[in-house]
Amino acid sequence: MQIVVTLVIALAAAVRGNWSPCGESLQAQIHPIGESSRGNRWLLTISAFTFGSVLAGGATTLGFAAVGSLLPITPSTALLLTAVVGVLAGSLDLSPFKPWTPRRQVNENWIGRYRGWVYGFAFGVQLGVGFTVFVMSWGYYAMLFGAFLSGSIWWGAGIGAVFGLGRGILLFLAGWIRTPQQLKQFHGRMQQIRPLVFSSTGMAIVLVSVLGLL
Repeated sequence: MQIVVTLVIALAAAVRGNWSPCGESLQAQIHPIGESSRGNRWLLTISAFTFGSVLAGGATTLGFAAVGSLLPITPSTALLLTAVVGVLAGSLDLSPFKPWTPRRQVNENWIGRYRGWVYGFAFGVQLGVGFTVFVMSWGYYAMLFGAFLSGSIWWGAGIGAVFGLGRGILLFLAGWIRTPQQLKQFHGRMQQIRPLVFSSTGMAIVLVSVLGLL
């Protein structure tokens, strides 16, 4: 159950992170129109992005899990601690208190300078690690804590891989864009649902954490 709670927290934090300054900037540039204008294949670019994000996310939480596995913590204690931290993180996400974050974005100057799969992979790695760019959710730190207490380097790696996969979901949603008007509509819709996404992900973290306490 501790793994399930942490996986849900990881996915919720990742989805919320797509509305970070980095995420919104990448959505504005990495889409079929933009990649075609630069002579790149959109599908290859976002595939490289997702691969880099999953790989980096998994490697990050694997490190936390490896250290945590050395501690003599029982599964029930790990679940209790993870759930308590999850409730706190989700509650903070529903509050005006923003998480601590580096105020750093990916280097957009790489777009157009390097091949699509190169900057796609590099951007994915940075977003998959998480704390190298803007952090939008307290759930991100709860995820790291949950991976630390997972008791297994493999489960720990899986938690980060899910987070990394979630960071790339929104880029795939831009696959239908073929005209500037569609691009404008896409970004308009993304801004419209931002409050709903923020409240939904915060509530999801709280609810799954409360279930872990029952």
